[in-house]
Amino acid sequence: MTDELSSYFNDIVNNVNFHIKNFVKSNVRTLEEASFHLFTAGGKRLRPLILVSSSDLIGGDRQRAYKAAAAVEILHNFTLVHDDIMDRDYLRRGLPTVHVKWGEPMAILAGDYLHAKAFEALNEALKGLDGDTFYKAFSIFINSIEIISEGQAMDMSFENRVDVTEEEYVQMIKGKTAMLFSCSAALGGIINKASDDIIKNLIEYGLNLGISFQIVDDILGIIGDEKELGKPVYSDIREGKKTILVIKTLSEAKDDEKKILVSTLGNREAKKDDLERASEIIRKYSLQYAYNLAKKYSDLALEHLRKIPVYNETAEKALKYLAQFTIERRK
Repeated sequence: MTDELSSYFNDIVNNVNFHIKNFVKSNVRTLEEASFHLFTAGGKRLRPLILVSSSDLIGGDRQRAYKAAAAVEILHNFTLVHDDIMDRDYLRRGLPTVHVKWGEPMAILAGDYLHAKAFEALNEALKGLDGDTFYKAFSIFINSIEIISEGQAMDMSFENRVDVTEEEYVQMIKGKTAMLFSCSAALGGIINKASDDIIKNLIEYGLNLGISFQIVDDILGIIGDEKELGKPVYSDIREGKKTILVIKTLSEAKDDEKKILVSTLGNREAKKDDLERASEIIRKYSLQYAYNLAKKYSDLALEHLRKIPVYNETAEKALKYLAQFTIERRK
């Protein structure tokens, strides 16, 4: 990353963090601590970076963008708190998950609180704008939550199936992950009253970038380092997640290898040796295929980015870099 982009990203993250801290306040100390917990572990802030860079790309209002970016990041953290409860994960970004530290009832409340605070932040971002802009922004925000919920439900339903197709997988990650990337990019245009054509290309940029991001995330769940990932390695195998790697492997592996993989998938009692053997089989048949697929969607994102008139060249460099980073990241 160049010094120019490093400075650009740091400025966005610092300002968005400031707004997040202001929004996630509560008169009940325990609720505030539980709600703010995952923010203290840092995180990439990819969605805020996408939103503010998309806004800058078309010459938008930075202060509105910071508040809208806080809204999408708060919403994202709401989904993480509830996801960790559903997946029974005990680590997130290297920290104990909220339900582990405060218990499930408080974690559910923290998630609900973050959900409300996300809408408060978006409402503040739109203050003073016309009703049509309000409608467009809230529509895509609400629709994102609905589609994220559907994606999560699909992901859970896949755990008990061995016949999940690649098409179903892509549809699932469009909802579970990519929709909020898409919403972030779109809001960068909507809050600045961009044309429908620009917003459409921002939507597609974010959607394809999000698909690429999730594919790489699934790859890292197999080959990543636990300390770098900040969460248990092989957790996707233990939970029976039907990632693109698993789907491809089940279609290509020999019968004895499939048997090993199927017996390990979703087996929460599986020993480390079993998980490592399953991982070896998955790597053998699907690793390069998954990387190529992630690259395909990253390239699609860049195709749509090129269709947008550029007001700010640094913002354009930032959005291009994020597509590159998504493919090359190791955590």
